[in-house]
Formats: sequence, C-alpha cells, structure tokens
Amino acid sequence: MSTPKHHVIIIGGGAAGMLAAISARRKGSRVTILERNPRIGKKILATGNGRCNFANVNTDINCYHGNNPPFARQALTAFSVRETMDFFAKLGVTPKVEDQGKVFPMSDQASSVLDVLRYELDITGVQIICDAYVEKIVRGKNRLFQVQLANQETLEGNRVIIATGGKAMPSTGSDGNGYNLARQLGHSITGIFPSLVQIKLEGKFFHQIQGVKLVGTAEILEGNTPVAKDRGDILFANYGVSGPPILQISRKAGELLQENKEAILKIVLIDTIPKD
Repeated sequence: MSTPKHHVIIIGGGAAGMLAAISARRKGSRVTILERNPRIGKKILATGNGRCNFANVNTDINCYHGNNPPFARQALTAFSVRETMDFFAKLGVTPKVEDQGKVFPMSDQASSVLDVLRYELDITGVQIICDAYVEKIVRGKNRLFQVQLANQETLEGNRVIIATGGKAMPSTGSDGNGYNLARQLGHSITGIFPSLVQIKLEGKFFHQIQGVKLVGTAEILEGNTPVAKDRGDILFANYGVSGPPILQISRKAGELLQENKEAILKIVLIDTIPKD
C-alpha cells in the first residue's frame, strides 16, 4: 500500500468505527481509531445474546422509521445485506441464517466477529489508540481537523468520522458524547429519546403476572388514532411490558412523550380466538 496522503480519524471503536476504518484503509488513507474504552469492540460481544446477529436478510427500506425513513436508502444501496455477508465471509466468518432472517456466525460466538475485525485492522495497519476520550474537535485555518483528547494530546486529520454510538448504553461508551462533538462542528441534533426498549406502565398488578408471555397485538395510540402497531410475543414484567412487538412500537411512544403528548398503549390478546 502506497504512502497515505490523507489521515482519517475515527472516534469510536465499535462495529461502525471498525468497518469505517477498514474501508478507509483499503482506499489508501492513513487511519487512526480513538476508543475511550481499554479495548475496541466491547458492545459487539453483547449483541445477539453473545452470538452477534451481524445482518438480516429481510432488511429493506421499509424496515426504517423516523422523521425521514428514506435516509437509509443510500446506505443500503451502497452496501447491501449480501455484500455485508460476503464481507464477513471473506474475513473468515461463515454466516448462517435463522428465524426472521437474522444472520449469525456459524460459531454462535460474537467473539468470532470481533476477532476477525481486529485481525483485519491489524494486518492493514490501522492505528488504534484506546483509553482515548475525545473532548473537543475544531477545524483549523489549514482545513485540518484538530481532535483534542482528555489527556490534552491533540491529533490532526483531513477527515473525522464520529462513530461513538448513541446514548443507550453508557457502560460501553455510548453516553451521548458524540452528539456534543457533532454540535461543536456545527451540526444540528434531532430530539433524542428511547427506542427499541421496553415500556414501563403504571399499575401494581404487573408483579402478579410478571413472566407471562402471550401472543398478541400491541398498538400505540395518539388519542384515538393508531400510530404504530406490531404483533408477536408480548412479555409481561414487573415494570410493564416487553417482547419484540413492544420494542418495535416503543419508538413512537418515546416520540409522543418527548413532545409532551399522551401515548396510549393498546394490547389485544384474544384476537386469534374465533368469535363463534
């Protein structure tokens, strides 16, 4: 590989950061990953209950929601699910497809995915700096980005990729710092609220039915208008409800609550029983 003309600094050593690093390095850039934890890829080991479902063959644009769902079209077009599976297969991860299109490594070990990514970073020459918490990013007069760490060390690069994750799992480093860094560069941040989460409900009787799982339909209503709906296994817990359909519709509940609107949860458990 020829001497790199550009230096790409990637903030965050999770799955997105590692794949971005591999891609940039393969295109000839010098690449540095800055990871706040002692080791990269911590969250990967927790995905898929430790098995790491790294793709889904049923993924398409209709799977994405939010204020602007088509935003995902460009990414899905540029790097399809098939290409994702081929990418990992070339690294040595044999994929297997399970229920609902989830793709797991044949080993059933998330560490298999992390190991091949770390190996690829190593053999391609990506620099990895751990225990590196980024506090500030500024763009100098020379158009280069200056990335300042908590230890006062400063790195300079032609490009910066913020791949810090969201705010959902502080224990892995996703504590929202990426949003602060984006603001420093002049980016606007949309409202942040929970999604793909359980729903907490009022009522003491949940303690009496915790652990009960039934197939049903769950809806989020805004007034009398359904705004989200899904069906599947609904799990009752001591705090409220969980299960795949609850996770799927929870984003809309979070959005309404953020706007100080009432979110009504409707659950139907007897819709499969014949009326006669």
